[in-house]
Amino acid sequence: MIKKLLIYFMLALLVLTAMDIWRGQNLPKGQLLEDTWQTVRYEQVNLVEQSYEEPVIVYFWGSWCPVCHVISPTVDWLASYLPVVTVAMSSGTDAQVRNYLARNDYEFKVVNDPEARLSNQWGVPVTPAFAIVKDGEIHSFTAGATTPLGLYARWLWARF
Repeated sequence: MIKKLLIYFMLALLVLTAMDIWRGQNLPKGQLLEDTWQTVRYEQVNLVEQSYEEPVIVYFWGSWCPVCHVISPTVDWLASYLPVVTVAMSSGTDAQVRNYLARNDYEFKVVNDPEARLSNQWGVPVTPAFAIVKDGEIHSFTAGATTPLGLYARWLWARF
């Protein structure tokens, strides 16, 4: 019985890894362009610069995304402990995104991407999606539902 469970677990891990590789095939390769983003709360974020201090979790989400409604509270909690920058894809104006954040009591940093230009530049195919950026490069990428432990493990892996 345990042997069967272990085989199923390894098979699931293999399939999920293959899916992440396939979904991440259009992500930028090599050094990311250094760019300063402005959040909906008027903070300046330089992801590349910040990633040289420690890895940064970049979370692509949408206010319209049902899976994001489940994942976002976890990301908000993680943002209290780890560097997190989020990108709101096609979620309306800055005011609409701020209103959404207030209604849901989210404190994470949000860069609004109303026409998904930034998300398209990054080659993000679906939401939710997560990139771990370390030393100005994408270290890992995953899309779809994930656990806090899974995100933390990816962040730790990038750190070492």
